[in-house]
Amino acid sequence: MAFDTLTCENCGDEFKATSGANAAQEGYCSPACPTESEGLI
Repeated sequence: MAFDTLTCENCGDEFKATSGANAAQEGYCSPACPTESEGLI
């Protein structure tokens, strides 16, 4: 199982995830980032 380095669509931080992981599919490094990107915090 290889990890890919991805960049968060909200904060721009790099993070590692497997290609099939939710984080890789959604493009966010943490659960707070999609909430923040939608202006909910």
